[in-house]
Amino acid sequence: MLTSIARDDKGVWAMCPPRLLYIPDKDASGLSGGESQVVLDGFAVPYEGSYHNFANGLRWGPDGWLYGRCGGSAPGEIGVPGAAPDQRVPLRGGIWRYHPQRKVFESLCAGTTNPWGHDWDKFGELFFINTVNGHLWHSITGAHFTRSSTLDQNPHAYGLIDQHADHYHFDTGKGWQASRDGAANDLGGGHAHCGAIIYQADNWPEEYRDKLFTINFHGRRFNEEILERTGTGYVGKRGPDAFFFGDSWFRGIDLATGPDGGVFVLDWSDTGECHDRSGINRTSGRIYKITYEGGTQTPPSSWDISGLGLQELFKLESAPNVWYAREASKRLQDRFAHLGGVALGEERLWAKEALSKLLAKDADPVLRVRALLTLWRLGALDEAALRGFLHDDNEHMRVWAIRLLTDEWPLDTTMSQRPARPEAQPPADLLAEFARMAREDQSGLVRLTLASLLQRLPTANRAALAAPLLAHAEDANDHNQPMLVWYGLIPLADQDLAALPALADGCALPLTRRYLARRIAEGVDKNPAPLADLLKITAAKPVAFQTDVLTGMSDAFTGWRKAPKPATWDALVAKLDPSLADKARDLGALFGDGRALDEVRRVALDKSADISLRKVALQTLIDSRTPDARKVCEQLLNERYINAVAIRGLAQESDSALGAKMVGAYKSFFLSDRPQAITVLVTRPAWAHALLDAIAAGKIPRTDITAFHARQIHNLGDPELTKRLTEVWGDLRESPEGIKQLIAKLRTFLTPEAIAKADPHAGRQVFAGICATSHTLYGEGGKIGPDLTGANRDNLDYLLENIADPSAVVAPDFRLSIITLKDGRVLSGMITTKNERTLTLRTMTDVQTVERAEVDKITESPLSMMPEGPPRRLYSTTRRSISSAISWVTSRYPCRRRNESDPLECCSVSALTPSIPPRKYRARPRHPWEGRLPSHPAPRSGAPIARALRAIGFFGRRLGSHRSQGLLLLRTETPQKDADSA
Repeated sequence: MLTSIARDDKGVWAMCPPRLLYIPDKDASGLSGGESQVVLDGFAVPYEGSYHNFANGLRWGPDGWLYGRCGGSAPGEIGVPGAAPDQRVPLRGGIWRYHPQRKVFESLCAGTTNPWGHDWDKFGELFFINTVNGHLWHSITGAHFTRSSTLDQNPHAYGLIDQHADHYHFDTGKGWQASRDGAANDLGGGHAHCGAIIYQADNWPEEYRDKLFTINFHGRRFNEEILERTGTGYVGKRGPDAFFFGDSWFRGIDLATGPDGGVFVLDWSDTGECHDRSGINRTSGRIYKITYEGGTQTPPSSWDISGLGLQELFKLESAPNVWYAREASKRLQDRFAHLGGVALGEERLWAKEALSKLLAKDADPVLRVRALLTLWRLGALDEAALRGFLHDDNEHMRVWAIRLLTDEWPLDTTMSQRPARPEAQPPADLLAEFARMAREDQSGLVRLTLASLLQRLPTANRAALAAPLLAHAEDANDHNQPMLVWYGLIPLADQDLAALPALADGCALPLTRRYLARRIAEGVDKNPAPLADLLKITAAKPVAFQTDVLTGMSDAFTGWRKAPKPATWDALVAKLDPSLADKARDLGALFGDGRALDEVRRVALDKSADISLRKVALQTLIDSRTPDARKVCEQLLNERYINAVAIRGLAQESDSALGAKMVGAYKSFFLSDRPQAITVLVTRPAWAHALLDAIAAGKIPRTDITAFHARQIHNLGDPELTKRLTEVWGDLRESPEGIKQLIAKLRTFLTPEAIAKADPHAGRQVFAGICATSHTLYGEGGKIGPDLTGANRDNLDYLLENIADPSAVVAPDFRLSIITLKDGRVLSGMITTKNERTLTLRTMTDVQTVERAEVDKITESPLSMMPEGPPRRLYSTTRRSISSAISWVTSRYPCRRRNESDPLECCSVSALTPSIPPRKYRARPRHPWEGRLPSHPAPRSGAPIARALRAIGFFGRRLGSHRSQGLLLLRTETPQKDADSA
């Protein structure tokens, strides 16, 4: 597999997951490659069925590193071939880079879903695009970005940074899944984006310059992003969409600026999308180039710069087309890499002289940054020169001086661990200068860069730099800074928890205060003094500070049964603002405060109190393990709504007699709470026996037991109980032959004609009853299994195979864990988060947080959360209902509800194909294979823009074209054998 390439003067770099290869040009001809060399390995090849997250996007950065991208569900462990696990760097999505000379790999950030394009702006800031959970991101070193369907595995990255655009290209209220096929055209076209350029050339009109363009995959157009400085970083503002592609097969995947200032567009040209495996045209694609006829025309003779001397290459640093500047810098770097001794020293001096004018303070700021980075790549800037730029008037020069001075210092991994590289020994005076900048520099971008720098410092040096950064009240509500500073402090908390209270004392960033308090509280068992110190500080602070600290403590103690009472707790409670009484009461109960527990008990039993407050109070009482907790729970077992909490409290008891009591109260549970009651009853053998006896006696419907519950009973490991389950409910496992027979039977009536005639409205209700507890479709349903909206739903074979045998292919994030607790209970579910003290388990009915001390063992299963074989209710479902369910699942649009108050009410089948008004530029083609690339419906101000389109067709021939009214009509020369599918 090949996902991208990048070249240098000696060969080609090829991203071929799971390896990064280098293919030398053995005779310098550019035509013959030598034997490929494996430079890095460990890039994940996602599980079968996930075809859109591979490592990709090789591009040379302005700092001389080779950059790449990786999807969030393709985690890798990157290292040189043969490297031991502790020598590898974890990659968890986002942006990465590799330095060919130093042979260093860094994962720069983590998260997102599918980053499929990136570029650098005129000042060298990196931006990338993404699909699903936000489309535009400023690449911030050390950041943890939000994700779509995967988990951030760092247990102390408490919050994630969201995208940097202030808008989406789809209706987020309906979910990204509803943005296909024109449904989101008014908003920009949809959720999926591929390719990115920041236009920095001279062919297109000036108004396009410095705008970021990305291909909107489903909208078949370019989205424009206007990048504006704000706070510590950037925000992307929506610009007018441009360059609409009328070809329904258009599948734009990448963009690149060429030497003439035109923009190349890669089109894989097919009928499917990233999740589909049923495309038609797998062996060819198209490449277009968009140029402006009224712009600068660069003759082809100028495009080849391989033969230029050093002086000519240096002149290209000031070229208006950034393509020349980037190519010149790369070629200069390659040439200098082969020099040595006196020759290298002389050339570096000459380079400094050649670029000195561009580097002068009164020079163009853009050219100054270019010159700085080029001299750095050539090794022509020493530390003293870089330190001088720390005082420069231009914020971008200061930012790059910080980055280049620390470029060789090791970067924390995404797990907040130091990499297996020699630790940096930063000069004390340089650290002092960075601290001064953190205090005094008025640039938010400089402060952001210093926050990133925290993750390159030895842990012992971090507090001195973090303290002045935390003191900037203007960053209190900043998009990036509160979380980025925290990420840099995670290793400090692991090594020196006592350093955190002083940082919290001077912290003007509320979110960071909350995280500091949370981390300090999490360590109270082993090191209680820091929490006592923090509470002493908090007692003298205003209510906002107190709120942040108590909220952080509450977050830390989620799932804890008891916590040691801090020595300064009572003194703090005496000085707390009255508005915090509820928080103090709940924490006091956790600390074993008798008065607080009395109040919690009173609220839980008060039938006149708000039900949500009663639930919280009862849960607090349960977590505190008070002697009368069982009595209170039994008292509330027959009271609807709150009994769902009460039965979870009784789950902690081992009394066999409780099984009969819980079964007896079953009908008092609200319908939606009954699955939770069943989940509790199947955690112990004696209770499961009582449940099965009630089913056999007809007291509880047999259909209330799901296949998940049946598997849970089987996991109890009691042969007699499993036999009883078979007698009362049926076999848990479906034989392979039975699965094949079921699929064959379903295929006999699930024909395309039958599905087309079926009622998706009725199918939605069937889906809600059988599947929606586990899967989300169009924003509705559970999170146990993958979101089906983006799956390969129009492939019937794919659907039937996954329905009948869900464990055949299982994504790592959705595998089953069987947890045996020390009190005898057995829980089954998906572990979503874990830290040193607790782990959180998502079951089919709820989310439970348990203390690790209560866990006897954890068994990881390769199976899906969904039990083997099809849903039991499928066997009793009519053919008509099954057809309707498949019709709903395969629909490309969520049904419009006739009655908005009914969550299951939706449209008739006729509404599944919304009418899309034809655009005025969609003219009838004069030839079966003619199409056109129209201008934007609302042209920009100024002179009319005549856009020209040149294309390289399916088989590499240059295509004929006919100009008409400023547009260029394409005529593709498609062989007759492909005519029907063209």
